[in-house]
Amino acid sequence: MKRLVKIIALMGCVSTVVVWGFPFGPPNGVTIAPGDKPGVSCTQCHPGTPLNGGGGSVRIAFPNGLTYTPGQPQNLTVVIDDAIAATYGFEMSARLESGLTTQQAGSFTPAQNQKVVCSDNNIEPAAGCGGNGIQWIEHTQPYLTNMMTVQWTPPAAGSGNVHIYVSANAANGDNTPRGDHIYAADYVLTAASNATSAVPAITSIGNGLSGAANLQAGSWVTITGTNFASAAATWDSSIIDGVFPTTLGGVTVAIDGRPAPISFVNQTQVNALVPATSTLGNVKVVVSNGNGSSAPLSAVLASASPGLFTYSQSQGRYASAVVMDGATSFEYLAPAGLLGSQTQSRPAKAGDSILIFGTGFGPTTTPVNPEMVSSVAYPLAHTGADTKAPLAQVTIGGVAAQVQFCGIISPGTYQINATVPQGLTSGDQPLKVTLLSGPSVPQTVFIPVQ
Repeated sequence: MKRLVKIIALMGCVSTVVVWGFPFGPPNGVTIAPGDKPGVSCTQCHPGTPLNGGGGSVRIAFPNGLTYTPGQPQNLTVVIDDAIAATYGFEMSARLESGLTTQQAGSFTPAQNQKVVCSDNNIEPAAGCGGNGIQWIEHTQPYLTNMMTVQWTPPAAGSGNVHIYVSANAANGDNTPRGDHIYAADYVLTAASNATSAVPAITSIGNGLSGAANLQAGSWVTITGTNFASAAATWDSSIIDGVFPTTLGGVTVAIDGRPAPISFVNQTQVNALVPATSTLGNVKVVVSNGNGSSAPLSAVLASASPGLFTYSQSQGRYASAVVMDGATSFEYLAPAGLLGSQTQSRPAKAGDSILIFGTGFGPTTTPVNPEMVSSVAYPLAHTGADTKAPLAQVTIGGVAAQVQFCGIISPGTYQINATVPQGLTSGDQPLKVTLLSGPSVPQTVFIPVQ
């Protein structure tokens, strides 16, 4: 297995007011890289809006797509889209995947209005940064354009994949640190390869729960094909400083040119989260490993693509749900004994409060970064003028259930709190979920009722 490389890039803390506080650029370590400030970025000095919560985005344009030639310099163009931005700035750092907090990958060449600083916050000397050699390249004055170019020379041959994290500050120019918007994204570059065998090939892409063709940004996706990973791997031991891995078992996935956090991979399947993107419609999906990259296959991104988690037992017949026995106690909502003798489960009865879990229910009042571990409770965002309209409709056995909450609770995972209606016949009853925005869950699933 080739050694992996990760590049960490950040558009750092700069606004009209911060120019006075940091006239020659921010301090080092304000990236979202493991070892810096993942999940925080510049929001600690530009408070008020959560990371990726400003309604815009940051992206990187690569001259050769998501590949690089070892040792050959390339220009990375950062593009920030934001409705209120007046000035922009950045900080970028490149790391080896094998040592995200301690090992530099490649080198940066500063252009006008840029500098390279070392871990001691001093400008890089002619001999290079000492210690572990970590570099940060950053602005020396704010940019008035939303496009910035950084020259990076990749590491030598055999270094493997390059992973780029990028964050951006779109400053509103009001001479205060509030109201600025901080964004983050990441990308994975694969070293150019001449391999003609064992190259990944994609056969299907679908909603990770329902199998539907449409996907939603931030939702679960399942990709099937051949020549993915040589062995099965999960992200359980690969989540570093709360950042989900976008390289797992030597495999990376790019959706709309952005790397997807990967939870599981084996030779024929990848389970991942669709990265944050505002794109709707057709996008390209590419799976890469040390042998090269697959041919792009199209997928469709929609504003919502709902699916429900199901128990693997009984071929996914039953929705994955729980029934509350108290404020903090619950049992699994499934036929008694279905989940094994060590797992307590039971059917629901009229009046029970149940929690139903799914993915792809649509935008929420506060966006959630699919690349970061988080536990939240943000309701779906209303799409029309009637802010009192129910966010989702749930029927059990054809009878409407009262919905108390419908929203996101962690990256890719949504939750519906509902009350089981009166008058249902004992036995398996079909569960149907329809979103206020229009889409319905396409799966045929059941919950047991007594």
